Amino acid sequence: MKTSSNPPYHRRIFTALAALWLSLTLASGQGTFQSLTITFDGPPVVSPGTAKIVGSYQEQGTWFVPIPGTVGFVRRGSNPTPGWPDNGTAYVQAGLRSTLMFGMNDGSSFDPILVDLAEYSDVVRDPVTVHFVGYRADGTVVTDDITTAGIFNGTAPVFQTYSFDPGFSDLVRVEIPTIAWSLDNLTLRSSVPEPGTGALMGIGTVLLGLRWLRGSKRP
Repeated sequence: MKTSSNPPYHRRIFTALAALWLSLTLASGQGTFQSLTITFDGPPVVSPGTAKIVGSYQEQGTWFVPIPGTVGFVRRGSNPTPGWPDNGTAYVQAGLRSTLMFGMNDGSSFDPILVDLAEYSDVVRDPVTVHFVGYRADGTVVTDDITTAGIFNGTAPVFQTYSFDPGFSDLVRVEIPTIAWSLDNLTLRSSVPEPGTGALMGIGTVLLGLRWLRGSKRP
């Protein structure tokens, strides 16, 4: 009678699959996080010197729409007529009855990092406090208020770069209910990790597991 110290074949398969699942689970929680900057340059492209009220915009896996019940938000092209901020590229604005909210297309969480802000136009030269309201997946609501510098170059307000509070993080949606601002170059850090060292370890486990299973079939 032929005996073997190896466990039954089906048990070896189960053990290999369990090890593979554990490895991939650990891999999914590792890696580096992706940073992206929304420039609002399109597509669709907003022609220089023009502006339009829009009801939606998407860029780099991020959606932008007005808060329900408001009219939309403005996308303004570069080289506007005198009186409007001009940083050489397109940007978005909120005038009277305009708002903005945004989130990731896949519903994942993110951390706002940086944003360029200016006042609305030469009609609104005084600093304006832009109210950001963040919503987390667990229902928590956090806020961050950024007050613009009120820098006027003699023709129009001037964009400045601002940092968000570190606690304004792990969000699935952000709403900006205030008006009279111009916004550009919004930098976000996605909380969905990219494949990193953990993923490579997972792939290695897969290959070793397959090799072991092939070997176990030999008489």
